[in-house]
Amino acid sequence: MEPELRPGGFAPVMATGIVSQAVGAAGARRLSDGLLAVAVALYGLLLAGWARRLARHRRDVARELREPAKVFGFFTFVAGSDVLATRLAAGPGRPVAAVLLAVALPVWLALMWCAARVVRGLGVGGVLRHVDGSWFLCVVGLQSLVLAGGALEPHRALAAKVAGWVLGVALYVAVAAAVAGRVVSVGLRPRELTPPYWVTMGACAISLLAGARLVPQGLDPAPTGGAVADFLLAMWGWITLLVPVLLAAGIWRHGVHRVPLAYEPTWWTIVFPLGMYAMSSAVLGTTEGQHRLVSVGHAMAWGASGAWTLAALGALLPRLPGGAPGRGSGQKKRSRKGKARRQAPSAS
Repeated sequence: MEPELRPGGFAPVMATGIVSQAVGAAGARRLSDGLLAVAVALYGLLLAGWARRLARHRRDVARELREPAKVFGFFTFVAGSDVLATRLAAGPGRPVAAVLLAVALPVWLALMWCAARVVRGLGVGGVLRHVDGSWFLCVVGLQSLVLAGGALEPHRALAAKVAGWVLGVALYVAVAAAVAGRVVSVGLRPRELTPPYWVTMGACAISLLAGARLVPQGLDPAPTGGAVADFLLAMWGWITLLVPVLLAAGIWRHGVHRVPLAYEPTWWTIVFPLGMYAMSSAVLGTTEGQHRLVSVGHAMAWGASGAWTLAALGALLPRLPGGAPGRGSGQKKRSRKGKARRQAPSAS
């Protein structure tokens, strides 16, 4: 998988990291460790690539941070860093996890400042025209900070972690309201219903996972059946409802309106929510004694690993010798042929 140096380029890292956790919770330790190795390698390659890009093309990056369609994609760096930190926190990689969290927190704050400037500049009408599923990535970034902090320091700074979790839930509601407003007032054409809308489910799932992780740390004062437990179960119900809705939306887009189904890097924003749904279900079931939810989570872990495999194949096959050309390579070939045809008269 060649890393993509674009605003949402760290999506494969966050997707691979959470699928690693999900299959590990389901008992597949070797597969989990293998996926972790892939996630770490991708993260390193992307860091090196972005270091070069920032050194050579700072103005381009600054411009992307001012674009509503791109600025939220940068939160995948925060989420990718924290998903890895959460995975590494319990083992010998704990010092690395601490560094990842220390880097991710100020980056999230800086990105939120950039995103807030963009949203403020758009106004209400502009927000309704530009908001899409990628905006939920700011929620994913914040809740990933809560998860990493909880994994590294489970018995410290509870108030800060709870405040972050509550803010993340509030952000989710705000973005969901904006997306609903767009659907009602502006509508969505089939080509606009892109894979990042799956983050609608993924952002709620990571909020659920963060809350479930905080319960044994003191989030819910009631021993059993408290208000927090009821709220988390309601969140799980909402996530579960979104799965068939999003699947139906994909059928409407590709089956009814014939939008071509071909690999694009945003496929990873489908893998991540599926992995997060699996992990949050298993953890919630364990925390609340709901064994059926644990079984659902373990079953979904294999579904998420299947989605990961499809996304990985989609990314790899066009780059292999003899592989089918991807969208980008096809465009390059067509542009070269077009250029040759335009130059032919003068050459003769």
